[in-house]
Amino acid sequence: MARGRPRQFDEDEALTGAMLLFWEKGLSATSLDDLAIAMNMNRPSIYNAFGNKDAIYRKSLARFCGQLDKGMQETLDASTSVDVGLNAFFEQAIEVYCGSNPQMGCLMICTAPSEAVSNPEVGKDLKDLISRLDVGLSQRLARAQRNGEISVDLQPKLTAKLLQATLQTIALRARTGEPKASLRKLARYAVKTLVH
Repeated sequence: MARGRPRQFDEDEALTGAMLLFWEKGLSATSLDDLAIAMNMNRPSIYNAFGNKDAIYRKSLARFCGQLDKGMQETLDASTSVDVGLNAFFEQAIEVYCGSNPQMGCLMICTAPSEAVSNPEVGKDLKDLISRLDVGLSQRLARAQRNGEISVDLQPKLTAKLLQATLQTIALRARTGEPKASLRKLARYAVKTLVH
């Protein structure tokens, strides 16, 4: 049986290149020529390995969101205190959002909303991420409530949405270049104000 030619590219490296490009330019402003350079591949190889531009963008989003989901679970579950866990979650997000020069914010929050209406699959991806974050934050708050850490009057689902709204504004503010110290102050104030 004849064997196919081995792939002449590193899939992980190629997808990382695409993700960074989309993070900077968004889906619409990224050309296939841009992707070929960023992924270090020719256009036919990109199509064969990853599909069209939309498919590559969605794979980049899935990769980023998988890292975000993992980070959320690790930070929220690692601490016995809900305040400490939430502050660690925001700190981790701020490090990602401000980890490049210029600061890029959040790949999903800063690029997907402009595509969500014209690209229903991206809209679904965005909705799914928002839902997963709501659920993860809400579950952690409910656990803290059961453990007597926070008020029985707190509404975990609504508070989770407000915490996520804070995360989204931090992402946008990071994209505009707001300093880390200011973003940290906002995150800590949100946790202190919302979770008591």
